[in-house]
Amino acid sequence: MEVENVRMHRLPFKHTSDHYAAESLAADMDKWIVYVCGMMETSLEEWLEKNAPSQLTRSSGVGWICITRFPGSNTRGSDVMGLQHAWESLKSSGRSINRHVIMELAKNYNVLAGKWMIQVQSGFKVDQLWSFICRGIMTRILSSNTAKVSPVSTEESCYGDRHVICIYNNDFTNEDEVFELEAGLRRIGIKCPLHYKPDVYTYLGVYRNNEWGLRPTIYASMYDITKRISVVHLCE
Repeated sequence: MEVENVRMHRLPFKHTSDHYAAESLAADMDKWIVYVCGMMETSLEEWLEKNAPSQLTRSSGVGWICITRFPGSNTRGSDVMGLQHAWESLKSSGRSINRHVIMELAKNYNVLAGKWMIQVQSGFKVDQLWSFICRGIMTRILSSNTAKVSPVSTEESCYGDRHVICIYNNDFTNEDEVFELEAGLRRIGIKCPLHYKPDVYTYLGVYRNNEWGLRPTIYASMYDITKRISVVHLCE
């Protein structure tokens, strides 16, 4: 795997950061369909067949489809409320807001989880990629305890007809941990582009096209099929 430090060009998007934040919050508050490894009466394969993301819809009240080995492990010890209160104070203070400030807030309040994200069209492909990831978590091939995928979106969705898959790790500041998970995703057959986002941005409602011009993803991974290697870019 090669790691390059490059400047990523921001492209225009139709939706604002507030639109993405509102949609994410609404999904979080809706029904979650969760498979807890080692604690279910049904097998993983039966659960996957019954709950394929291409067959479940946001309009039916499903927010996320999730697999986990340890429920709540990504937020254990995190002071999310303290983080959000500090964020509101920072915004009202008039002080400069940049990536460094947000990273320091994350460390101060122990909000360190992050996730590799995949956007994929609905249909067979999302079901296949999701099954790869679930089996990777179940068998511990992936160094992740939790992953989730969005169901079929409504027509008004910021993501159109694409699903979002999130594969979590515990500490975005630990580069070895972040890159180990990326490498694991490549080994199980995930070849599409990946983007890595610390959870602190999600908790603060900072998405693309935000008023501070911040990029909420810190790494982008592209797979070179000809060389059979990943190239991970540091997003600036």
